[in-house]
Amino acid sequence: MSDMPPKARLLRLPHEGVRSLVWDGDTLADWVGGIRRFDLKGGYEPPRVGYPYLFDAAVADGDDAVIYTRFGTKGLVLRAGSVLRELNRSFYYADAYDYPITVFRLDSGRKVIGHCPEDCNRLEIEDLETGERLTAKSSRQSAALFHSRLSVSPNGRYLMSAGWLWHPLDQINIYDIAEGLKSPEHLDGPGVRTGTWADKVSACWTHDKRLIFGISQDEDEEDETPAPKLRFYDVAEGLTRTLALEEQVGQIMPVGEDYLLNLYDHPKLIDLRTGAVVQAWPDIPCGRRTSSICIPKPDFMPTLAFDPQMRRCAIATEQEIFVLMFD
Repeated sequence: MSDMPPKARLLRLPHEGVRSLVWDGDTLADWVGGIRRFDLKGGYEPPRVGYPYLFDAAVADGDDAVIYTRFGTKGLVLRAGSVLRELNRSFYYADAYDYPITVFRLDSGRKVIGHCPEDCNRLEIEDLETGERLTAKSSRQSAALFHSRLSVSPNGRYLMSAGWLWHPLDQINIYDIAEGLKSPEHLDGPGVRTGTWADKVSACWTHDKRLIFGISQDEDEEDETPAPKLRFYDVAEGLTRTLALEEQVGQIMPVGEDYLLNLYDHPKLIDLRTGAVVQAWPDIPCGRRTSSICIPKPDFMPTLAFDPQMRRCAIATEQEIFVLMFD
C-alpha cells in the first residue's frame, strides 16, 4: 500500500449536448448522439446517424450497444449504428428508477444482454443479436423486487442488481450467471444474500468477487449509527468491514486498491483506509444522486462513464466533458 494518493490529471473537452458516454479504448463514444466520438487529445468524430427519440443512456461492447431511456420503457439494440431490434420494459414505476440493463459476454465469448423485458422483477439473459432467451422457463416465480443499475463482475461470473423493494428501500442482490443460465429460478430470489438494504445505497465492483456499498442513509435495524458509511463485501465471505464517512455517498468508482471516487455533489477521492477525503474537485458538478429511485427527479444528473480498470472517469455537463485520470 502507498501512503500517497494517486496523482490525478484533469482534462476538459469543450463539447455541448452530450447525450450518453461509453468508454471505447481511449475514446469516449456518444451512442445516443449518433455515435460521435471524443478522444483524449481533443479529436472529434461527428455523428453518423440519428435516433429521433428521447434516448439518454447507453451500454456497449465494441460495435454493439444498447441505447435506452433511463426513466422510460424503450431501448434499441445497435450494431455499428444499425438497429438490430427494439427492447421494452414494464411501465410499472418506470419513470421512477433506472432502466435495468447491461451488456456482457459469457465464457464462450457470446455477447448477451441482461435486462427485465417483461416484468420489473424478472431478470432475463438473452443473445444480444438474435434476442434468443437463454433463461426462459415457464415455472419461474420472481420475488417482489425492482431490478436496476445492473453490472457484471470483472471476471464475468456475477451479476449485481442495485435495485429496490417496496417501502421504498434500495437493496443489493448478486446472482451467479452460470447458475442462472443452468437454473433460471436462481435469478428469481435473493441470489447471494448481501444483507444490504437501506434508504440510499450505491455500489461498485472492486475485484472479481468483492464490492463496496456506499450507504448514505441507513435503515438497517442492527445499525445504531445511521450515518454515511462504506461497507466492504466479499461474495464468499460476506461483509468484511465497515468504514464511517463524514460526507454523503453518491455514485462511486474504485481507484486502485486503496481509494474510491465519490461523485456526490462534486468528485472526491476517499482513502479507503481512513475514510478521509484526500482530494476534491469542487468545480465539477456531479449532482446529488444517492439511490436507484429518483422521486422527484434531481435537478441535475450528469452523463457519466466509468473505467475502473484504467482508473478514469468522464463527467459530461451541458457545455463540456470533464475527464479525471489517476496514475
